[in-house]
Amino acid sequence: MKQDFALLEHGQFSRFPEHRLKRVDTPTTHITENVQRIDSRENAFSKAERGDYGAAAQREQNRPKKEPLIASQLDIITHLACIRDNEMAFHKAPISEDPYVVSRHIKGLGYYLGADIVGICRVPEYAVYSFDHMGDPIDIDYPFALVIVMGKDYRTVNASTGCDWIVDSISFQAYQRAALAAHTIARYIGRLGYRASPQHVRRYRVLVPPLLLWAGIGEVSRTGIILNPFLGLNYKAAVVLTDLPLLPDKPIDFGLQDFCKHCGICAEMCPAKAIPTADKVMYNGYETWKLDEQRCGTFFLTNKKGAGCGRCVKVCPFTRPTTWPHNMVRWLVSRFCVARRLAIKADHIIGRGDANERERWWFDLEEVDGVLSIPQ
Repeated sequence: MKQDFALLEHGQFSRFPEHRLKRVDTPTTHITENVQRIDSRENAFSKAERGDYGAAAQREQNRPKKEPLIASQLDIITHLACIRDNEMAFHKAPISEDPYVVSRHIKGLGYYLGADIVGICRVPEYAVYSFDHMGDPIDIDYPFALVIVMGKDYRTVNASTGCDWIVDSISFQAYQRAALAAHTIARYIGRLGYRASPQHVRRYRVLVPPLLLWAGIGEVSRTGIILNPFLGLNYKAAVVLTDLPLLPDKPIDFGLQDFCKHCGICAEMCPAKAIPTADKVMYNGYETWKLDEQRCGTFFLTNKKGAGCGRCVKVCPFTRPTTWPHNMVRWLVSRFCVARRLAIKADHIIGRGDANERERWWFDLEEVDGVLSIPQ
């Protein structure tokens, strides 16, 4: 078929040179067979909500969003989360049965809908939450996950301090676009005659980090977050679970384990002191730099000078524009230890924590008991 022939090409859909990344059979993080599934009620925000992190964090988690733009974005995401999964068509569409062709097609759709990066992986059992927020057991039998990555708006990140009044909205801007793309793709796959379920903030039934890792989106960073070589930590992701026959991508290795081992800028600049300065540890059957979730979550919720925190995103050396000089540094860092050391030294000297006020476009506003005011 003519349409299949075009999809057999190997050209790039992404604006990033992903074809130059080193692909490996297993992630650069050691993962054992002893990884246990996690209860979704055990994340930092759920713990704060029930009082595990103290009265102040509980009060802030249970109050309405304190910044009006975040609240507006969350309204839309909440509506998206309420959309029921559509049923698949009775008859399968007359498309190719070649997983490579189908994967190229569905990735192309992801980029068409605005994704910055799209990856595919099989769904490991430990990536599925054991129980949902209501305490009901989760049973998922989808073999594949399509991972949709949306970069945060770099101009706004550049204008932000990383822990001010716009920082949480920056995340929700990416969450919102990723959620809309996930729903659109899932409904399209249903019309092709296959099952699909969109997973995004407010309706995650899966842990996203393992899927990011196996889909070749990034490596585990010192923050404990999956870091992408082109976007750094400056992105959010949604997922489409499906039984559409797809071809999984391989994990990537761009030298991040060595880079993060010798860098530590995020730990140094973390206002909550939640990012470890020590080496990696084994946690729940896998190797990682273990974030102190209580410190991180508590500061995020009780920050008096902002609506959250994303300081680690702001200061990470990989959160840089994709200009050719920065891309050249990325290429060198991925291949040579000496380039990593020089890049780390340069970043410590230059400093990346300042806000570019010339790019600022938002008002600082806080909502308290339904009344907006300028925060003090």
